[in-house]
Amino acid sequence: YLARLMANVGHQVQHLGSIELDETGNLEEKVVKQKFNGCGSFIALLVVLLVSTGADAKTLTCGLKKVTLSGNTITKIVHEDGTVHTGGSVSNNWTYDGKAITHRIMKKPISCSSKAKSRDEVIAELSDRFSKNPKSHGMTAREADLMGEYTAKLMRENNACHLLVDAAKSTSRQGMFYIDCNDKQSNTKRFWVSEDDLAGGSLKQAATRVSTGDAISICNAQLKARTTNPSTYDPALALGTTSRVIERTGRNVVEIDFEAANAFGAVAKYVGRCILESGSPIEVTIRDR
Repeated sequence: YLARLMANVGHQVQHLGSIELDETGNLEEKVVKQKFNGCGSFIALLVVLLVSTGADAKTLTCGLKKVTLSGNTITKIVHEDGTVHTGGSVSNNWTYDGKAITHRIMKKPISCSSKAKSRDEVIAELSDRFSKNPKSHGMTAREADLMGEYTAKLMRENNACHLLVDAAKSTSRQGMFYIDCNDKQSNTKRFWVSEDDLAGGSLKQAATRVSTGDAISICNAQLKARTTNPSTYDPALALGTTSRVIERTGRNVVEIDFEAANAFGAVAKYVGRCILESGSPIEVTIRDR
């Protein structure tokens, strides 16, 4: 609204200027100046409004969250993992009492300060969470300590892990741990590490998806190798193939319709499904269709 008013004032000033150029005489010049002075007062009023509108807006650091306030009303929260919440989802759930913010369900106040935390403070707070409650991450006390040291190093040395989001011991991959991080553009990346990796401190790279063509080629080879009679494997690569990407976990998911002879020599129809992580198959299944 203010922008439209400013644009209108600009139009009026231009119009008055053209009158001054088109008309001559002291009387007309006086009228123009009076009108221009009126516009100037209006512009001054708008400036006051603009300044007062944003005057009481401020940004605080609450824990590892960046909180924007209008008075004592929270209008925006940037969370530790880079997630941004604005509008009613913030003001209906979070309150600020002048010293701390509190969520209506969690009830635990998070103290606020006008001073931003240093990078080292952010890293320390994020990586210390595991030792405080190892069981919630499926870890032993030793594993939690190792994970804290590892993730702190990861955040310092790998831009793909600018902010730690979560980490836990895998329930599906024995002896492995996953680490989820956000990069500087708030894109989530997943790292997989073993206990030896944690103990040794050798940093792994985040899982990355491969191209659609490579994913289909890898899956096609995996399915052919798993059929009873590979020489009869006949995939429908043109019309019977789908491929999608899960960027967050660096995975490709491919499904291919195919025909192949079974153990009795009869040709049957199947659909094969491959889940690839960084181009490596972690799950390959075949079912009838």
